[in-house]
Amino acid sequence: MTAQNPITIPNVADGRYALYGPPPWYFEGYSAAVLMTFDPEMVSALIPPPLKLTGSPVCRLTVHDMVCDYGFGERFMQEQPDQAHFGEAVIGFMVECEGVTGHWAPFLWCTTDAELAVGREFYGWQQRLGEMCLTRPPLRRSWRPGDTVTGLVTRGRRPVFDIAVTLENEGDLPAQIEGLNISMDPATTNHHYTETVLVHPTSRVITKRMSCSSMDDVMVTNLWSGSASFNVHAPELAFLKNAKVLGGRWHELSWRKPWPNRLIREEHSDPSANERS
Repeated sequence: MTAQNPITIPNVADGRYALYGPPPWYFEGYSAAVLMTFDPEMVSALIPPPLKLTGSPVCRLTVHDMVCDYGFGERFMQEQPDQAHFGEAVIGFMVECEGVTGHWAPFLWCTTDAELAVGREFYGWQQRLGEMCLTRPPLRRSWRPGDTVTGLVTRGRRPVFDIAVTLENEGDLPAQIEGLNISMDPATTNHHYTETVLVHPTSRVITKRMSCSSMDDVMVTNLWSGSASFNVHAPELAFLKNAKVLGGRWHELSWRKPWPNRLIREEHSDPSANERS
């Protein structure tokens, strides 16, 4: 790994042992998602202002099996596969802010310290540690209609959710199903909203920064779609128990992650002020 100016701890030895380096970061791997309906009133508390739900009431549960260079380059992925490889699970909603449509993910789970750190410290992804497995494509043949992709997500010893996609068609789902717009193609909906929450160690002032970032140079290949199913177990996902499944997709995916490109909001609050008054 090449030494560079560190942007996170440990900030010794020119960042050689830091968990991540500066953007851009490069990602590639496999992704499976199940799309389902939701009740907007039941999720309103999960969407912080000024973000607003937009489009049809359709959300997705996604499991990723990925590698990332974390800003350290291709050699990092080749020489440290244990650090570059990670799993991630997401629930995502389509939101709008100042005329820009993007994704908001109130809950994410990931498998590595680097992904957890860069998510929570740098961008503000709502990351928590978890464990997950995703069916990989067969090596001796291509996918066939009727093959199944399964994603399993746990946290500790507790199940979070699981998804299953029956691969029926090469290509994506229809743009509309039962009158609902389900288009969430990452190549065309590549804006993501995130929020960091940082506490000053002595003044106790809490700073919240919401930003917008993009996923650039997105490549979606070997896309399959079909019928799907899911089960939710974590209490924070209980609002999905009666959701109607619209379909699922699996594909190979790669993208470049740059610095955030827009600061949406910055707020400062002092909870200790009430204690002093």
